[in-house]
Amino acid sequence: MNLLKETGLPTEKKPYLLRSGAGEHRLFGRQVATIMADSPSTDNIFGMVMITGGKEDSFPSHIHENTHEGILILSGRLEIKLDGIKYLLTVGDYAHIPAGTEHSYVMKAHRTRFVSYTANGEIAELYRIIGKPYNQPEYPPNVNSDIPTEVLLDATLHTDIQLKKQPEITSEVASVTSLPDSAIPYVIYSGEGDRLLTGDQLHRIIASQKNTDGQFIIVASDGPAGDRIVEHYHEHHTETFFCLEGKMTMWADGQEIEMLPGDFLHVPAGTVHSYRLDSHYTKMVGLLASGLFEPFFRILGDDFEHYTFPSEAMPLRFDRVIENLDVLDLKVVNKPK
Repeated sequence: MNLLKETGLPTEKKPYLLRSGAGEHRLFGRQVATIMADSPSTDNIFGMVMITGGKEDSFPSHIHENTHEGILILSGRLEIKLDGIKYLLTVGDYAHIPAGTEHSYVMKAHRTRFVSYTANGEIAELYRIIGKPYNQPEYPPNVNSDIPTEVLLDATLHTDIQLKKQPEITSEVASVTSLPDSAIPYVIYSGEGDRLLTGDQLHRIIASQKNTDGQFIIVASDGPAGDRIVEHYHEHHTETFFCLEGKMTMWADGQEIEMLPGDFLHVPAGTVHSYRLDSHYTKMVGLLASGLFEPFFRILGDDFEHYTFPSEAMPLRFDRVIENLDVLDLKVVNKPK
């Protein structure tokens, strides 16, 4: 299989690459859902959908009965309501929505885009039910923005979604700057989260095992051009790489892949992989499922009080990882000297 030639979602779990704008597109109202990962392509591990729309496009209040969701803003502004509390999110902000949490959104800027991550991948099917096949990743300017009620009701019969009447807004509250200790709704603004420095790369855990009942974690990472990390694989968990800024090189399944903003790589368990950041400032985000790989970041990384990586690299403490290989789901192919 040539990862460089992948243009759509596979129908079984395997490594695959989606270039920026690629994926399965569905038009609902004036919004476009680009399905980037679903149940078949991940073997029911997770789903990933990018939503693009225009100012005042919205989705009504609903809950996912059994599914945790994480929303990361890529561009524009998104007003989101979580259990009756309103937040205005901009680029880099993250909203965590545990199962059973009432939520809705309204886009507050033209060409607003966000990524929705969900456990098990079932929610991707929602957009196939409410949306029509579409051949572009961007929304059209000349269609009705309303989502027909009947298609939403149909979705409640076939997916893990229930429509709700949004409660009155009780207050506007500030975001949290560190992660809660349980699976409760929260918002992390850009730059916040549990910050860990590994050499010259800064990793921010924005959703931890405690927030997802162990189903997944989400890590936002950035750093300068640097060296290739050690080649490795995982026996029990899936890892994803979504390039947001800059340029990076991935090695996966024996292939070398240049990744630019918007490119997405799915790396299931058992896939040998590695990466290198290639530009002055490169930023990526990854979902790792299950969340059992979280200790790796906390063992390798040191708590970091600042919000950007240092001008000079700190020592990379891979020795701590080697000492704990028996408790980490990490199989090193070529150990560093």
